[in-house]
Amino acid sequence: MAARSSAAPGPETRILGAGRSEEGRVRAVNQDSFYIGRISGAGYLAVVADGMGGHRAGEIASRKAVEVLQRELERSRLLPPVALARAAQVANFEVYDYAVDHPEVHGMGTTLTAVYLDDQVGLVGHVGDSRAYLIRDGTIQQLTKDHSWVADRVRQGLLTADEARHHRWRNVITNALGATASFRLDVLHFEVKPGDRLLLCSDGVSMLLSEKMMTEIVASSPPEEATARLVSEANDRGAPDNVTAVVVQVRQVEARPKRYALPARAEGPESVDISDTMSGIRKIEDEYPANGPLSKLRKHPWYPYRIWILGSLYLLLLFLLFSLWRG
Repeated sequence: MAARSSAAPGPETRILGAGRSEEGRVRAVNQDSFYIGRISGAGYLAVVADGMGGHRAGEIASRKAVEVLQRELERSRLLPPVALARAAQVANFEVYDYAVDHPEVHGMGTTLTAVYLDDQVGLVGHVGDSRAYLIRDGTIQQLTKDHSWVADRVRQGLLTADEARHHRWRNVITNALGATASFRLDVLHFEVKPGDRLLLCSDGVSMLLSEKMMTEIVASSPPEEATARLVSEANDRGAPDNVTAVVVQVRQVEARPKRYALPARAEGPESVDISDTMSGIRKIEDEYPANGPLSKLRKHPWYPYRIWILGSLYLLLLFLLFSLWRG
């Protein structure tokens, strides 16, 4: 896939971005996809997806997931955190349904790592083992947690990070979009500051390049040059998998009031099970509630009993009216 760059013009929040995706040195087909650009003139979206499945199935899954996510965010009037989760849900429906209707690609799926920049608020939606990194003041921070067999073992203390990097099961993911009717979505947020740079990449980049090298490349080069260098470095190391990198540079941030509140939680992402019901989406709504009187009312301890209270008041009103009529 050819490199693509995008700029977010305007006197307020200013963002530059670029992406590049190639087959690598071993694979004949590129099953990765990416997108960068503005959404409905509001937020700025960056996405990387790494498809899986034979017979070009992964290519179809990743492309469809990215296209649907972009389309649904363009159409949505929901609050951005909820819109991101809802768009991922619809993407899962469409990829899964496509596989059901086309038996030759049965079992296909894809990772999906998306960052939505809403001025001073960065929102992340994540499935699988593609990654999003924040690079600030020369320091790199991995925003996402891999959903993979080796990553689970590292978190359990059964493998070291270096052992996981070279393990024969390093490509086995435990959570994918479109592979089944439900999936687990990690949702988190971070503060966006001028000078921040973001790197989204498939595991074809992260498994070959050290965090030190990625930081050096991304921090020292414009986005388009940085993506070219990242892909080139991966190819120079043999690139046994497809290689995809998206780099975003935050030039200026205009902090503006948001229609939603941010959770105080700081221990990591909210991991939500998303299925064909709205229960997972409602959890995101509760996590990122709308600002305003109704939001404050929902937080009141009596709010769960609102129907009973209103019903009791209605009966009391009827009793009073009946008493006045009798009197």
